[in-house]
Amino acid sequence: MKLSVVLPAFNEEENVSRIGPELLPVLEKITPDFEVIVVDDGSTDRTAEFVEKINNPKIRLIKHGINKGIAEAIRTGIRAASGEYLVSLDSDFTFHPNLIPKLFEALEKNPGVDFVVGSPALAKYDENIPAWRIFIAKAALLIYSLLLGKPTTSVNPIFRLYKTRQLKELTLEAGGFEIFAEILFKLVFGGKTFVEVPAELTGRLYGVSKLNYAREIRRHFFLILKILKWKTRGLET
Repeated sequence: MKLSVVLPAFNEEENVSRIGPELLPVLEKITPDFEVIVVDDGSTDRTAEFVEKINNPKIRLIKHGINKGIAEAIRTGIRAASGEYLVSLDSDFTFHPNLIPKLFEALEKNPGVDFVVGSPALAKYDENIPAWRIFIAKAALLIYSLLLGKPTTSVNPIFRLYKTRQLKELTLEAGGFEIFAEILFKLVFGGKTFVEVPAELTGRLYGVSKLNYAREIRRHFFLILKILKWKTRGLET
């Protein structure tokens, strides 16, 4: 089994330095055949330089000349992935790499399942996460659960395990963090199944979050309209 791990990064020079001591040892225990794809999304700091300093042949650095946003970084990572399986992970390790084995354990315990979703809600969130952030997540979850047509506790977080081939077959159009909702819905509407596992969401150690909630709420509104079209007209809409 070959595993691809995709990390979108924008001005994360302190955090990408953690790839060597915190991510690589976890992956080595899962499989000897893996790649870490860091997509430097137009960083203006030394993110690319810090990744290159790790000097490990299993780490691939892809640079965007300008900042294109997390959605385009994820699409770039998916296109570049060569593994049978793909884990998407935030470069600030808000979801710590130590959680990755739980995704594979869930896959082994549920034969026939196509992908695994890390759920902060099942982990009861972390005490350091602001209450307003949890409120927004829960409010969005109610809407998405109704549209999905099945119980779910996690729609938007990045931390997931996929079969790479299934991701490459999707046409992804979202422009921000809502790309993870788009992936979830398009896979499910395409007949794919998933399970959720508890995944604690922790506060970042370095830098500033790139998440703009006012912008993301607006984008989610338009994504809901797209979801309704998918449900009524099919995935080609």
